[in-house]
Amino acid sequence: MEAKEVTQWQDETALERFKLISPLLDPALDPAKRSQLRQEIARNNGISERSLFRYERAYREGSFTGLKPVSRVSEQIQGPFPGFKEVLDEAILLKREVPTRSVNQIILILEGEGNVRTGLLKRSTLQEHLNKAGFSRRQMRKVAEARKGSSRRFCRPHRMMLGQADIKYVKLPVGKKGHMKQCYICALIDDHSRYILASGIYPNQNSDIVEDVYRKAILSYGVFSATYVDNGKQFVSKQLVRALSQLGIRHLRAKPYACQSKGYVKTSVM
Repeated sequence: MEAKEVTQWQDETALERFKLISPLLDPALDPAKRSQLRQEIARNNGISERSLFRYERAYREGSFTGLKPVSRVSEQIQGPFPGFKEVLDEAILLKREVPTRSVNQIILILEGEGNVRTGLLKRSTLQEHLNKAGFSRRQMRKVAEARKGSSRRFCRPHRMMLGQADIKYVKLPVGKKGHMKQCYICALIDDHSRYILASGIYPNQNSDIVEDVYRKAILSYGVFSATYVDNGKQFVSKQLVRALSQLGIRHLRAKPYACQSKGYVKTSVM
């Protein structure tokens, strides 16, 4: 495969993985809701929950680039034995599932499931790599304490955590001789402050007007953590989703026919 084809394949694979895990990256989700959502995504897409765990971890550690698959050659040469990277991924998933699992218990599970040959994976080796990956006892204890103090809110607790975008239909006297003409207001609003980050009045509702509003908002105020939109084709175009994901902006969609979750954008611009 040529270098250009490899890069395109990696980008497309990373984009598909990002679409899968995007709902799971919402910091407002409590552990129970995230677990339920992960099960639904895994079931609907024919993928294992452990694979979703791996994608989430890869994104948190390396952003969009972390979701890109690496070549088989580079995977084989990493670690003390061939295939060590996959074994470590499974070990991390087991630690995430039950943070109190010891290294010895994880090794027993890996051996019992046939992920590694008995006696090949040493306790000291696995412990060292788990610590480097951020899964030491002290680090996992901090995670557990943070989960206990988590709470749900009706809006994001800080600015630039979530931007909601929508389009509102209006008629304005911009036609010939002041006749009323159909126009479209596209706006992007900060979820916490309800501040309009960018907006514009356009003669159509094509996808390029949405891209224009996002561009103006990012140039003026910087990158936000996530965006929340409905399922209109303007907001779910492949080009828009790809651009946002490469900037590290999670693309969240409202459930079909859940218009009540998108109302305040329209009321804020008029």
